[in-house]
Amino acid sequence: MDSTRFLGMTVTRSMIVEEIADFARAYPDPGSFDRWLEVRTYKYAVWHERRPYPPKRILSDATGIPTWRFSGGEQTNRVFRRLGFEVTRKPEAG
Repeated sequence: MDSTRFLGMTVTRSMIVEEIADFARAYPDPGSFDRWLEVRTYKYAVWHERRPYPPKRILSDATGIPTWRFSGGEQTNRVFRRLGFEVTRKPEAG
């Protein structure tokens, strides 16, 4: 699927891919954002080109919806799955 709805707005796969590219430029080391791979409150990863990303942060940045307005977990992961992304438990920091 190329688009889905989230909190009343349309989210497209291209929006997510663009945000992932921006995030990768800002954080070349996958774990450098907020030490998310080490912090237990981050539970999931969305994968793109064999690299993990923090789903809630990516969705927030792509949509402009602040992270406090929605939960992580299944609410967030469902958006990525509908757009064809793989979502898993986050990898162990290493």
